Amino acid sequence: MNSKLFELLKFSNRSYSRTYSTFADDKYTTWAKTGGRGYINKNEFHSEGFGYTGSPDIGDLYATSSIKGLRKAKSIHFTFNANWWTDRGWYVRIQPDGWMKLLGDYIFIRAGGNGSYLQVGGHTLLGIGGTVTYDLTFYQKYLICNDTRYDYPEGVKLSKAAAETIEGHAYSGYITSNDYFVTHYFLKVSDITVEHRV
Repeated sequence: MNSKLFELLKFSNRSYSRTYSTFADDKYTTWAKTGGRGYINKNEFHSEGFGYTGSPDIGDLYATSSIKGLRKAKSIHFTFNANWWTDRGWYVRIQPDGWMKLLGDYIFIRAGGNGSYLQVGGHTLLGIGGTVTYDLTFYQKYLICNDTRYDYPEGVKLSKAAAETIEGHAYSGYITSNDYFVTHYFLKVSDITVEHRV
């Protein structure tokens, strides 16, 4: 192999890592945030619901951003934690719910009343229980979750995603109650470390 070709191949395999804040601006990303009761801080959402059936005050929070080059990344790493609870109600009309999406919704992690699962490319790789903590590293063709490898189905690859967006959502839920009701949804996502291709 001649030296010029070797240098080109060596360069094409190079990469660098960069860490991005979730739900808070940093020098690489800006986040747009919307919502009601509760708060969005760096690395966490807390959506709250309070009140009576006739006058509920319900949190429905969103944050969105994007990372240039995310589709072609060698790896994407972060931890995902979600938990929720309801109190003082006799019928939960809408369960607390939340999710994290990356690459549009090519990577979709939902935990709550509308289902609990992790999908890549529309394929469910994991079912999720109630309170969850996942250490996640997404590669182009497979996922490592809590030290276990999950291969994507044939044809699924992160570079096929249509967007490079990141989104978080937390909804506190709604209870029918003859008393004062309380609902909470907590979503915590660590900073995202991306191994970019040069």
